[in-house]
Amino acid sequence: MKISYNWVREFVELSLSPRDAADRLVNAGIEIASVTRVAPPGLSGVLVGEIEAIERELGESHGHRIVLCRVSTGRERFSVICGAPNAAVGVRAAFAPPGATLPGAAAGETRRVAVARIRGVESQGMLCSERELGLGDEHERGILTLPPDAPLGADLIGQLGLDDRTTSCGSSDTRFTRSTTRPCARPRSSCAAPGRARASAPSTARSESFTTPCA
Repeated sequence: MKISYNWVREFVELSLSPRDAADRLVNAGIEIASVTRVAPPGLSGVLVGEIEAIERELGESHGHRIVLCRVSTGRERFSVICGAPNAAVGVRAAFAPPGATLPGAAAGETRRVAVARIRGVESQGMLCSERELGLGDEHERGILTLPPDAPLGADLIGQLGLDDRTTSCGSSDTRFTRSTTRPCARPRSSCAAPGRARASAPSTARSESFTTPCA
């Protein structure tokens, strides 16, 4: 089964990294299959941005209008070319400034966002769709939009709750059952010297999503 590291930290105060915590569990006799990053591999540096203005239109492509947007991250402003049908003034969306990285087309590949010239106009980054972020297959509907109160300049991974690791525990370990994941929190608490168990445990409602045995 897979268990969220952030969820376990609601039960136990830990200063260990996910990998170090997994090593302690292995030393305690718990079978650990893997520790996996929740965010898509290669996704880094993408921020919450807001389209402040449509500066000019640059024609059409595949039936969609191409526009030059002014995008703000709260501290900086960028001129960004976008052809998404849902690009509009006031929209907050996933923005990859120059230097950010996105998942590549093939597994294990990463592509770095750079300043580019499109139709003779400089574009300083990308407003990204789910597919470009590696978060899903949606692309035709446009860029990934965010709530209007999403903080400008915030890291997208943290904003979407993807700043986590999942620990895959061996399904053959009889100490883990579908009824509860607290047995996993207890070994972490006992073997992680830098942490201590919390006085009160949070609701177990979230635990069910992390108790499905690995296929």
